[in-house]
Amino acid sequence: MVKHLVMWRLRERKRASAGLENELQIRQTIDAMRSGIGGLKALEIGVNKGAASDSADLVLYSEFDSWEALQAYEMHPLHEALKNLIGPLRTERRVVDYETS
Repeated sequence: MVKHLVMWRLRERKRASAGLENELQIRQTIDAMRSGIGGLKALEIGVNKGAASDSADLVLYSEFDSWEALQAYEMHPLHEALKNLIGPLRTERRVVDYETS
């Protein structure tokens, strides 16, 4: 299994605790991705409610059958839609991909 984690810091840090701009659209896109992308086993998004100055504001956790499934996800139109929603809101993005048995 391949796990894919993405963390973002947003332009306006207060958005995470006060309500994320486009949160409904982001959550609807996540829901569509769950059933619309082959090889995707698990997907969740979390909005940070903490106040630490070094924390990320938003995190995406996903699991894939294989590295090939992750590569297909990267180019999938539903993933592109999510990137188009989050991209303009972020100042920083961190990604970790790793394999588990």
